[in-house]
Amino acid sequence: MTKTKGKVNLTINQRFAIARGREQGRTLRQLAEQFKVERCTFGKFLKRWRARNGQPEKKRHSRAPVTNHQTDRNIVRASRSNPRLSAPEVLDQVSPHGSPVASVRTIRRRLNDAGMFDKRPVKKPYISDRNRAARVAWARAHLSWTQSEWERVL
Repeated sequence: MTKTKGKVNLTINQRFAIARGREQGRTLRQLAEQFKVERCTFGKFLKRWRARNGQPEKKRHSRAPVTNHQTDRNIVRASRSNPRLSAPEVLDQVSPHGSPVASVRTIRRRLNDAGMFDKRPVKKPYISDRNRAARVAWARAHLSWTQSEWERVL
């Protein structure tokens, strides 16, 4: 008999069938072979089933999100416009008049959902306008160099 490994989620029909089978006098071993699940799964399930008086488990509702779609977009937009901002600074920018919309942890979660993680942009050396002009002039002067001329540079 092949059995499943790991957590098993029984469907509602399976749950009722297991309860009916147990009421009809089938053993846990017979039920385990029929549904190809470990015996201990049925023991735990039947214990909970009896505690709820044969009612199926109620769906659990998750907590309502603190931010809406528009706020999530504003969080991502604030971070993309200035990648050097930390999560508390993004929260200050997004929150209206100092009343926080969400926690710093929520801001981090929204940024992670958007694919933005704890990475800061690389700091690059400042290039002055004079140096930039000199670099562009050098690049234009050497634009038509051949492979052999570049090899002499190395």
